[in-house]
Amino acid sequence: MPTIAFATLGCRVNQYDTDSMRGLFLAAGFTEAEFNGPADVYVINTCSVTQVGEKKSRQLIRRTKKRNDAAKVIVTGCYAQLDPELLTSMPEVDAVVGTNERKRIVSIVRELLHDEDDEAITAVHDVRRHDEFEEIPLYPSAVEHTRADLKIQEGCNNFCSYCIIPYTRGALKSRQPDAIVAEANRLVAAGFKEIVLTGIHLGAYGRDLDDHPSLAHILDRLVKETDVARIRLGSIESLEIGDDMIDVMNSSDRICPHLHLPLQSGSDPILKAMNRHYTVAEYEDLIARLRSRIDGLTVSTDLILGFPGETEALFEDTMATLERLSFSHIHAFPYSQRKGTPAADMKDQVETAEKKRRVELVNELSARQKAALLTALVGKKASVLIEKQDGMTGEGFTENYERAVVENLPPHAEGTVVENLPPHAEGTVVEVTLIGTDGQKLEARC
Repeated sequence: MPTIAFATLGCRVNQYDTDSMRGLFLAAGFTEAEFNGPADVYVINTCSVTQVGEKKSRQLIRRTKKRNDAAKVIVTGCYAQLDPELLTSMPEVDAVVGTNERKRIVSIVRELLHDEDDEAITAVHDVRRHDEFEEIPLYPSAVEHTRADLKIQEGCNNFCSYCIIPYTRGALKSRQPDAIVAEANRLVAAGFKEIVLTGIHLGAYGRDLDDHPSLAHILDRLVKETDVARIRLGSIESLEIGDDMIDVMNSSDRICPHLHLPLQSGSDPILKAMNRHYTVAEYEDLIARLRSRIDGLTVSTDLILGFPGETEALFEDTMATLERLSFSHIHAFPYSQRKGTPAADMKDQVETAEKKRRVELVNELSARQKAALLTALVGKKASVLIEKQDGMTGEGFTENYERAVVENLPPHAEGTVVENLPPHAEGTVVEVTLIGTDGQKLEARC
């Protein structure tokens, strides 16, 4: 059977999409190969969030064909959806598959392998006109980690002024609740201990469905109808966390007390220019309320630096906001002009060097805040999902998404949950104490 290799650029949703496509090919009899080695088919899942993402995608496409000139190179993902004409014009590309055509990718590849025609295949349509979630079951054998992403939503209706994603992923499309629960149970049966709910606009889940089920409803069903040890949430817009979400997170210790809430800017004028529908004060009030009501909660965030019109004074406002909020991690990105978005044509664009300087300052602040958080956790109990193990030492993530190195593990603990329960608890659960930190990760002992 043909060999196939996969490469993924970009976000967690892209990784899920790659895993789902990998499963389709494995089920069809293809054999997976390492991407850096020889293969008959290469699938590149591209990113178009930034110009850098697009540049990396093009570079990877060109390098890939050099490994095997006779191989077929398939390009999918956001860049494929956004600019199929440019990608099909590249001599290295044999097919371009849009973000809502992945269910057809096996048949497209088979056509390529049996057709001598050198013309590239294009399978892309207007995602804004398609309003149904593309249901592709995730094959557990296609997932390479102890935790599995579970995509429950696609598309976005927000149209932030800097963002190209509504044009590459289309409008909001939610997965049916029964399909979500069924897939979660398949993943649990396959041995996965943690499931991460993902989506482009996760907090808007269910608005497009007839009975409008919420994200809180899905969490509640997963707690009650599955045996998954852990449920983790992907990125959520702050405006979309209400009392129902707080209540369900507090209802079970299987829901991890960590939230990723994009701030994007700590300056009200910049938030308004971004078309973000909240103020700094509203965001801060939400964080305070969440921390007061969810025990042990940690919060990480995204930030865009050097947005058009962001003066030094407005940047200092953002730095002051970050100091007050004390995130567990800040993912800082320089603003990237995306043709076709309102922000690309705004006045007062910030120089590249200045954007880089601001990102570096935020990264330094993030590292200090991370070190302070980890120091505060030393001496406490924690829950760690061991993802890899060497002898009596393993490594994984705590329930609030901090990396920990665990000593004195029992043999073969990989893929098990190590948590703050008494020794000899049911299954593979043992007690862990956080005993130190190097400022970047925790040290723990059973």
